[in-house]
Amino acid sequence: MAHGCPLVTNAIKLSSMDIGLNAGDLLCPISDIEDGCAKEFSFRSGSDIHDIFVQRIDDKIYAYVNVCPHAGTPLNMEEGKFTEKSGKYFMCHTHGALFQISDGLCVAGPCNGDKLQAIDITVKNGNVIVV
Repeated sequence: MAHGCPLVTNAIKLSSMDIGLNAGDLLCPISDIEDGCAKEFSFRSGSDIHDIFVQRIDDKIYAYVNVCPHAGTPLNMEEGKFTEKSGKYFMCHTHGALFQISDGLCVAGPCNGDKLQAIDITVKNGNVIVV
């Protein structure tokens, strides 16, 4: 059964990013991501580096490119920590913008109405898999 956010319409496929990943490739076991935490991944394509993160909330996963749509900087300042204190929103630590976890929509801050770039992944047999 797939987990994550099936209603995200701006999701991109990692397998289409020319970073050496193919559909079906394993990112990590879901057990490697603590509930309420995230795991970061970096991939190189030529001279470009692509940073993403996979957030786990209960049995759901959400994956996004680790770039604030306003500042162009990584969202987090601490490894694996992307949410504000309550854990209800992702927070850009550069300027405090808040993003809904379910769809990446900015609901507060200078990029209000913009979205994080979602990544299309799934969970199969306890593993986070590239779609």
